[in-house]
Amino acid sequence: MKHRKIVIAGGTGFLGQAIINKFKPITREIIVLTRHPKSIDGNVQEVFWDAQTLGKWAETLEGADALINLTGRSINCRHNEQNRKEITESRVNATTILGKAIEQLKQAPKLWINASAANLYRDKNNAPHDENNTDYGSEFMDEVSIKWENALNTSNTPQTRKIIMRITLILGNGGGVFPVLKNLTKKGLGGKAGDGSQYMSSMHEDDFVNAIEWFISNEKLNGVFNMASPEPITNSSFMKLLRKKLKVPFGLPSPVFAIKIGAFFMQTEPGLVLKSIRVVPKKLLDSGFTFKYPTTAAAIDNLIEKQRVN
Repeated sequence: MKHRKIVIAGGTGFLGQAIINKFKPITREIIVLTRHPKSIDGNVQEVFWDAQTLGKWAETLEGADALINLTGRSINCRHNEQNRKEITESRVNATTILGKAIEQLKQAPKLWINASAANLYRDKNNAPHDENNTDYGSEFMDEVSIKWENALNTSNTPQTRKIIMRITLILGNGGGVFPVLKNLTKKGLGGKAGDGSQYMSSMHEDDFVNAIEWFISNEKLNGVFNMASPEPITNSSFMKLLRKKLKVPFGLPSPVFAIKIGAFFMQTEPGLVLKSIRVVPKKLLDSGFTFKYPTTAAAIDNLIEKQRVN
């Protein structure tokens, strides 16, 4: 099916590029809203926006098949007061202003897909969480995700179907966490983090973009969707798999105190690797979506083979 127009807000990063690669051959026009627009590349056009105020960019939303909002300051930093403010406001303000832009359009986008994070579920002894669970945590990033989703849900856009993607670790060779873990493993540093019992929910980038196409094509779908493969595994199992696939016999483990020290010097947060996130994609599966890579092993196999071929 050929789409007429897709708009991606904050689409210059790893996930945005994956979406562009997926939709470029099947979409007449892709518009990326960014603070630093570059020249037009075929049917992909970058348009300036500041993610805070209305401007000419709002006209690009007119009649779009889908608006995909990925905007948000990176959480890979120290969560001090200033950074917390920027992390929160970058997400909430961008979502709010998109809602105000849609309200003014003659022909609103058919679908608004908004990013969120799957870490908002309260951890209960590593129990799996599906979309029916509304018991959320109270840590900083949990609260950010709740505010982010509220900004979407409270926007007055009745003509636009809404979907929230609660995103886990998206695995791809072009960015995100996978190249980092792969390089650490090759250097002999691919052991478990802490005691390794924390879960690492993840999703292959192909399944991620295929799910977005699924959302666009199935007009009855709405609400929250966990963006994760059906079988999450622990950090210990993930790193063991990675060592096996890369044929690295040993991986030096990282005790909690070492992770905390390393995080301090790298200006990031230890919780990004120590928090357990175990979510399952119940709504995706119930809707009939088929995963190409339903297990972490299958995803890692594919990504390592792709790199060998390329």
